[in-house]
Amino acid sequence: MGLIAATVNTQYLIAYKNELEYKITLINQAKMGLSDSTSDLLNAGTDLDPENPAVKQLEQRKERLNLLEKKLDMQLEEYETKLKMVEKNLEASKQMAEKAIK
Repeated sequence: MGLIAATVNTQYLIAYKNELEYKITLINQAKMGLSDSTSDLLNAGTDLDPENPAVKQLEQRKERLNLLEKKLDMQLEEYETKLKMVEKNLEASKQMAEKAIK
């Protein structure tokens, strides 16, 4: 019975690991796109008067992009932490299956 439980647990952990890796990939892609947008905004409006409403609007957008980047970083860190935990559990599950086979 231990072998079946270990096998089911291993399959679940592999699926969860794949899901986390996919989410990490999506976040990294979003961050790359975000950094492109941010670099474009940094160069925009440099020739305008600082009191111009367009400059103020650009500054607000820069702040929102920075906030979004911070949120993505936090979410990325959370998923990476979960991924490490899943990998440890996966190793333990594989060891449990090997013991059950013996």
